[in-house]
Amino acid sequence: MTTDLKSVPGGIPALDPLLQRQLRRAGIAPGVGPQTTAEWDALLQAINDHYVHSAADRELMNRTLEMSTNEAEHLRTRVEGERDRLLGMVAAIGEALGQFGSLLHEDSNSASQVAAAKSRFAAQLQALLRDSRINEHTNEVSIIRTNMVRLADQLLTVLSAARERATVRKELEVAGAVQQLLVPGHSEIDRQGIRVVGYCAPAAECGGDWWTVEDLANDRVLAMSGDVSGHGASAAIITGVAKAACDLAIEVTQGQISAGDLLGLMNATLFRVARRQLMMTCVATVFEPATRTLTVANAGHPFPVLIRAGVIHPLMAEGSPLGAAATSNYAPITVQAEPGDIMVCFTDGIVEAENRLGEQFSEKRLRAVSQRAAASGAVAVRDAIVTAVNMFRDNQPASDDMSFVVLSIL
Repeated sequence: MTTDLKSVPGGIPALDPLLQRQLRRAGIAPGVGPQTTAEWDALLQAINDHYVHSAADRELMNRTLEMSTNEAEHLRTRVEGERDRLLGMVAAIGEALGQFGSLLHEDSNSASQVAAAKSRFAAQLQALLRDSRINEHTNEVSIIRTNMVRLADQLLTVLSAARERATVRKELEVAGAVQQLLVPGHSEIDRQGIRVVGYCAPAAECGGDWWTVEDLANDRVLAMSGDVSGHGASAAIITGVAKAACDLAIEVTQGQISAGDLLGLMNATLFRVARRQLMMTCVATVFEPATRTLTVANAGHPFPVLIRAGVIHPLMAEGSPLGAAATSNYAPITVQAEPGDIMVCFTDGIVEAENRLGEQFSEKRLRAVSQRAAASGAVAVRDAIVTAVNMFRDNQPASDDMSFVVLSIL
C-alpha cells in the first residue's frame, strides 16, 4: 500500500507533523536547512528528545504488559485452584452418595459401617478445605464453597435419616410377614356343615385387622374377626397379643369355651397389656353342627349381617371393645342356621373406604353387594365385596386396614 504525500516547496515530501513541530521549535522553516550550528544543535536535541521519550514510553508499555500478564496468570492459577477444589468436593459428594446408596440397599449392615462411610466422606472434605494455597477468593467462589460445605453437611443428615427409615421399613416388612402368620394359611376353610372365607388388607406394611378360624370341642367351629384401633406396628403388636390370648384360652380349656367367655378372657389380657392405650373390636362366632346353631358374641364390632333367602338380618349382639375395662360381660345371641345362610363380619375399614370425592363405601353398599352375591356362596360374596370396594376406591390409598369374614351354612 502507498501513501500520497503532498510536497512542500522545493519538491520535498510532506513532513511528519511531529517533525514539523520539532523544526519550528528549532527555528527552522520547512524547505530551508539549518543555517547555523545552533540551529543544527537544536534540531538534533529535539530529535534526540523524541527518541528518549519514545524509548521511555516503550519501556513503560512493556512493564505494563508484563504486569498485566502476571496478574492474568495469577488469576488463572487461582481460578483453576478453586475449580479443582470444587470439583473435588463434587466428586466427594458423588462418592458418598454411592457409598451410602449401597449401604441403604444392603440387608445386613452394622452401624459401624455407616459411621465409617460418613467418616471417610468428612475426611475428604476436610482435606480439600485444608488446601489453602490460595488465600484470596472472589465473592462468587466463596459463596459456592460455603454452599458446597452446607450441602455436604445436609447430605450426611439426609443419608443417615434415610438409612434409619430403611431399617424401620425393613422391620415393618418383617412385622407384616409375621402378622400374616396370625391369619389362616388358606382363605377358604371347610368344616362340617360350614365354609369360612376371609380377606385382610393392611393399610400399611402391617396393621391391626385380624381374622381366624379355630376348631373347638364337640366339632364346633370358631370364626373371629378383630380390628385394633389405628394401624401400623403398634396395632400389629396388639393383634399378636389378641391371637396369643385366643389360642391360650382354647388350649387351656381344651376347646370347651363359649364365644362370650373367650372374649372375656381376651379382654382381660388386652386390658393388662395395652393399658387402654389401644383397644380392639372383635366378633366371635361359634357354629355347632350338632344343633346347627350360630352363636355370636360382640366386643364393640360392627354388627354382622345374616343373609337368608335374600333378606338381610342384623345380628345385634353388644359389648364393650376388648381392653376398654378390666372386666366386661359379652352376652351372646344364638340363631338357628339354615342351609344357604350367609353371614358377613366386617371391620369399619371396609364401610369407611373413601373414593376420590371423599364419599364412604358405607354399610348400605356392603349389604347390597353381599345380598346380590349371597345365592352363589361365601367365595362369591367375598370376591364381590373386594371387587366393589376396589372399584369404588379407584386406586385411592387406604386410610385404614380392611378385612371381613364370610360364613356360609352348607
